[in-house]
Amino acid sequence: MLNRFAAVFGASLFALPAAAHVTLDQSTMPADSYLRVAIRVPHGCDGAATTGIRLQIPEGFRNVKPMPLAGWTLTTVAEEGTAAPGGHGESAPVREVAWRGGNLPDAFYQEFVLRVQTPKEAGQTVYFPVVQECEGGKVTRWIERPSKPGETLRAPAFAVRITPRG
Repeated sequence: MLNRFAAVFGASLFALPAAAHVTLDQSTMPADSYLRVAIRVPHGCDGAATTGIRLQIPEGFRNVKPMPLAGWTLTTVAEEGTAAPGGHGESAPVREVAWRGGNLPDAFYQEFVLRVQTPKEAGQTVYFPVVQECEGGKVTRWIERPSKPGETLRAPAFAVRITPRG
């Protein structure tokens, strides 16, 4: 399943983005902390309503627990061949979260929320690729990563800096 997800993300550089970006509500996160994270969807795809959001979870994130959203079907994909590490509330590493089947008109805004435990190591920048599915088969892939600092991207994945806990 992860290979299929990676292939979809990898083959998606041809999508045209809308005027604004799907974003995350945080640009920094403290290491080894539990946080509420929201994916902000400010519009559809070129005027079409959003019907699905797929989020790829970066390596190192643990205890991913998405919040159900009324009218949407919520699914998760765990890392293949792994088991829950043990301990209170821990689960097998989730690598993809998808909300599908809803209808978010282009004129409205929605947040898709989850709780995560951040990576243990500070000092890294991680990327959260998102695929936005819309009516009529339209898709916008927010997956691009910069190859050099300050590079302008058409459809960037959102970047988060993992900072020291404290």
